[in-house]
Amino acid sequence: MVPNVWNALLPPFPREGLNHLLPSDFCQVTMALRKEAAKLARLAQLDLPNCTPDMLKKFQRKLRAKLWEKMGAKYDRNLPLDVNEYGTVDCGDHTVTRLIYQSRPGIYVTALLYRPKEGKGPFPGAIHVHGHHADGNLAELVQKTVIALVKRGYVCLSIDAFGVFERASFYMQKEYHGGFLGSSLFNIGESLMGAQLVDNMRGMDLMCSLPYVDKKHIGVTGASGGGNQTMWLAAMDERVAAAMPVVSVGSFESYVTGVNCVCEQLPDGLTFTEETGVLALIAPRPLRIGNAYYDVNPTFGVEEMLKTYRQVEKVYRDLGKSDNIAYTVSPHVHGFRPAMREAMLGWFDWHLRGIGHGGTQNAPEYDVLDYDTLKMFQDDIRSPKVRTTQEHCFLTGTKLREAMLNTESFNAAAKRRELAKILRLRTLPNGKLSAFAEVDGFERYALEIDDRLIPFVVKRGSAKGKFRLLLHPEGKAQLTDAEIAEAAADGATVVACDLFGEGETAQPNVILGIRSNLMRQLLWLGRSIPGEWLFDIFALLKVIKKDFKATEIDIKGIREAGACAAFAAAIKPGEFTVEAVDAPASMLFNSEGVESFAGVAFKPKASGCLYTQMLATPNFLKWGDISLVAALAGKSLKFTAPRAYAGALLDDARVAEFNNEVAFLSKKLK
Repeated sequence: MVPNVWNALLPPFPREGLNHLLPSDFCQVTMALRKEAAKLARLAQLDLPNCTPDMLKKFQRKLRAKLWEKMGAKYDRNLPLDVNEYGTVDCGDHTVTRLIYQSRPGIYVTALLYRPKEGKGPFPGAIHVHGHHADGNLAELVQKTVIALVKRGYVCLSIDAFGVFERASFYMQKEYHGGFLGSSLFNIGESLMGAQLVDNMRGMDLMCSLPYVDKKHIGVTGASGGGNQTMWLAAMDERVAAAMPVVSVGSFESYVTGVNCVCEQLPDGLTFTEETGVLALIAPRPLRIGNAYYDVNPTFGVEEMLKTYRQVEKVYRDLGKSDNIAYTVSPHVHGFRPAMREAMLGWFDWHLRGIGHGGTQNAPEYDVLDYDTLKMFQDDIRSPKVRTTQEHCFLTGTKLREAMLNTESFNAAAKRRELAKILRLRTLPNGKLSAFAEVDGFERYALEIDDRLIPFVVKRGSAKGKFRLLLHPEGKAQLTDAEIAEAAADGATVVACDLFGEGETAQPNVILGIRSNLMRQLLWLGRSIPGEWLFDIFALLKVIKKDFKATEIDIKGIREAGACAAFAAAIKPGEFTVEAVDAPASMLFNSEGVESFAGVAFKPKASGCLYTQMLATPNFLKWGDISLVAALAGKSLKFTAPRAYAGALLDDARVAEFNNEVAFLSKKLK
């Protein structure tokens, strides 16, 4: 059994009896993340002193351009909406029309259009974007909010989020659209946040195309993940005349040490803006923020919201538009509760209908319709136009792989630099080695380098200068005695470590699953788990050579750690050898072996999935694929039991296909 380096374990976390969403304060990863986030939040401050309209417009143009780049999203207002209707439900004083519309080429959105029956119009409009309701826009809280709007004379478009319920992998399956599924969009150069933004902007196009909607008076609202979508739609689309994001505004700094979905993930976000900057994109249009005093998620706590609000409020004040910004704090838990609906109705009435002065308006608890009445496809056969996340990732990824295979040649040195860049590999500083007492034949060490301590153990072998580094994705304690013995069988000295965020460095609280939250946290900071693990690998290799006098080094990496070891071999070929065991042979989406993505938000992994979402890397398939990694590594790398993207074992024919592809790409390297 591999011993710990530290003699004392971290206190248990979360504390007994608490549903605690914050990571442990005692964990070195938490401390490193918090320090880096605090620094970047300062550097990304909203810097608009004595703001003028011209100053604001310049700021908004620049930030919007950067945001579009990072989201990997493309919005085309000229793309035909191609609206398809699937029947209308008469609800007495209003109707509900089931429809789909085209968001991006080949991608259609399911939505419900609520229209008042009384009055001539044009009516003010409202777009409702839902949060993490597994039943999407058919959820009870969503329907109650939308019904309250239509009964007050608003035409309301209620949009389903990408990957949810009627847009899930299987029709009306209650699956989680984030996690492994939503993160896979990063590999094709996109993001779930960007996909949702374009869906919602196209929803705005649809609303503006309706002759009975007042195009100049359309608002947007939603709660939790829907509140986040509300913020982004209002920030990026100036046609939004009023907005109220609910239980979603905090600060990007708090996102780093809190909990969020990947649909709220802006790659590298905190390296160039804070949430204050995004909210300033809405100025000077009407913005009311709603937060709950008893929200279980501190990320959306009232104190975080106020920290952000005060800075944005000053911009409105400088512009002479103080009446256009406000906030509501209700004594409730997370969600679009009645008090929030009433505040939203008053805000919309004032700014979209010219009624009142923004005070709360009564919103009775209306009865909602059942699934069978409102579902889009009454025969339960979904239109093939409604593409799922899985289908989109596979189809787009296939085209990107084809482009790689059809490339005439590659500059090997340039591709290695590009790989290091997209993996967000940082420069390696010098480290300091500390030794501790030997336990059960293992020497114990810690490497102090940059923002971390890397704990590792060494079991001496008889072969002088020959070392073997073992990497397990869940830490060195997961290595069995048999695996240690096998690694030492040829006399090699065995080194086993805990990579960043694993083993003795892990965050004890893994409420959102192994590595899923850490992946998201790092990406806000312009970093990644593969980049941090590469950092640790190269740091250990340097120490093994310098302090332990190694002349020959082999690395054996398992699963995700094997993929990272393969990346290391591609970046520095010939310096060491790598065996990647049970590692993916491609980043092309493949769900073989996965039983279901339903309800996986608080599970370590999707049922039947071997891997976590940690390998999802923005633009990876635009760079190439694992076969190109293997070609760059050359003879330094071998795969043992290679697998598909979600972990299904490749049969002999597919292994041969992979090897042939590696050989084919090797000939293109210059």
